[in-house]
Amino acid sequence: MTIATSLTDQIIQLVDQLTVDQKQKVLDYARGLGRPRGTPGHVLVALMDKIQIDPADLDEMEKAIEEECERIDVDGWDISL
Repeated sequence: MTIATSLTDQIIQLVDQLTVDQKQKVLDYARGLGRPRGTPGHVLVALMDKIQIDPADLDEMEKAIEEECERIDVDGWDISL
């Protein structure tokens, strides 16, 4: 018996013990493993030419991010359990 067959057998044995809903989740997860996630870089690069943002707006966005991300609002967190 090869390692691949052994792994396949183990997976089958475990999946056989699951409910139908759990089996569906396993199937959905397994199908997603082979698919790339997100947007490929070459697509984003191609879109850069089509997006026209005023450099002043970019500077304003960068400034806002820097200012807001540096502050911590301790009272804004709800950590009660």
